[in-house]
Amino acid sequence: MSRSRALIALVFVTSNSLLFACAVAEPPSDARVVRDAAATDGAPPGDVAASDAESFDSGRECSNDMACVTRFGTPLCDPVRGRCVACTPSNDRCDPADHCDAVTFTCAPGCHADDGCAGATPRCDTDNHRCVECTASTHCPGGASCVGARCSMVTCPANRADCNRNAADMCEVDLTMDPNHCGACGAMPTETCNLRDDNCNGRCDELAGCRVGVHRSSGVEHFYTTNRTEAACCGFTVEFENFFYLYGSMAPGTSPLRRCYSAAQGRHLMTTAADCEGFAPEGIMGYIGTSATCGAVPLYRLYNPSNRDNFFTTSAPERDNAVNNLGYQARELVGYVWTRPQGM
Repeated sequence: MSRSRALIALVFVTSNSLLFACAVAEPPSDARVVRDAAATDGAPPGDVAASDAESFDSGRECSNDMACVTRFGTPLCDPVRGRCVACTPSNDRCDPADHCDAVTFTCAPGCHADDGCAGATPRCDTDNHRCVECTASTHCPGGASCVGARCSMVTCPANRADCNRNAADMCEVDLTMDPNHCGACGAMPTETCNLRDDNCNGRCDELAGCRVGVHRSSGVEHFYTTNRTEAACCGFTVEFENFFYLYGSMAPGTSPLRRCYSAAQGRHLMTTAADCEGFAPEGIMGYIGTSATCGAVPLYRLYNPSNRDNFFTTSAPERDNAVNNLGYQARELVGYVWTRPQGM
């Protein structure tokens, strides 16, 4: 072998040795191990595992929970201080009877959930980490409210109630005016013909059919009827349709208003007297109020001795004019009637 061939062989061998040396992998760094582990778990390259590598490089244990999942007893990451801890305030992994201390990030005695309480104090006051009787009024039986973590009955004045069972605004509801708590908490009754505001909406009997209209006519006498045809019959002229209203059926606070007739006098009379004051009964026209309920107004009765006319009006000025100028005498207040077919 010539000198030139020997030199070429040496170069060839040396080159192969260098190539072989370059092919040998160096021991993996901690960062590489973390990246490989993340890749094995399905994390995309350069994602969470890469940031963990950077945190290890800077002397921190972790920057997220992935770096702590294998740490027994400290499976979570405190990202602020970069250390693995037992719990965090936002991820309280402690037993229900314990809670995560916000300073040490360790489990300390004191509940963080209702499961950590029992017996007479079954609720957890999470702000103070103590077991109490209640933390809301819905935890209390009956009409009791949660006051100072204890169930207490609230005594309210008449027609007031503590319907939301909140100690901050006890007796907040007026049971006579709140449609959602009418008469009692949660009650929403419907309106009926009973001279009351059943549904607490500020109107009394605001439904059709409760009251009947009485028409007033004039002729040889003043004549009153609930029949429009009759009001215009037999020489009478209608003065007012639905001059006032009576209830169509008996209701609390009403009494029958009868129409009566004297054939000898040829005159009619309206009265609450069962014997029709000596006249012949023609029937019950309706039911008149015994007090000024649901916006009722007085019905005045007058009598003219010269023509024996029984005159009824709801107008005080008309009453006074009839007495002062037309020869009528004021007799009595018959009762109370309504000026609208419903409501008031």
